[in-house]
Amino acid sequence: MPKVFTYKKQDKLKSRKQTQHLFSKGQSINAFPIKLIYTIEIMEPDASKGVTEPNGVVQAGVGAPSRTFRKAVQRNRVKRLLREAYRLEKPSFMEQVSLANQRLNLFFLYTDALVLSQLEIQTKLKEALSLLVKKLT
Repeated sequence: MPKVFTYKKQDKLKSRKQTQHLFSKGQSINAFPIKLIYTIEIMEPDASKGVTEPNGVVQAGVGAPSRTFRKAVQRNRVKRLLREAYRLEKPSFMEQVSLANQRLNLFFLYTDALVLSQLEIQTKLKEALSLLVKKLT
């Protein structure tokens, strides 16, 4: 079965409440120039849906600081590169991690002033995700 490389709306970290919780209580992993901030939450059964998903949920967000990248064009390019790298690495990450009734919130923050190539960003993001898998197991 071929891997599905998608980054759908339900995979994106959109909730302001979850994002604030992530930055206030989250733990971080550094794989320069990417800083990965994460939290693990226990999912409670939803009364309207009946049962939570057995595999768990992984939601991710990306960011680039406006202090480092003054122009929105530069920030948007960095965020686009991060999203693309995560989209390509997500299937292998999901195979390695097992989340039973848990929600994993991830946020990838680009910390360097120079923008690396897509391939370099992808390898650094893969390194950060592998460090996260080691911490989770």
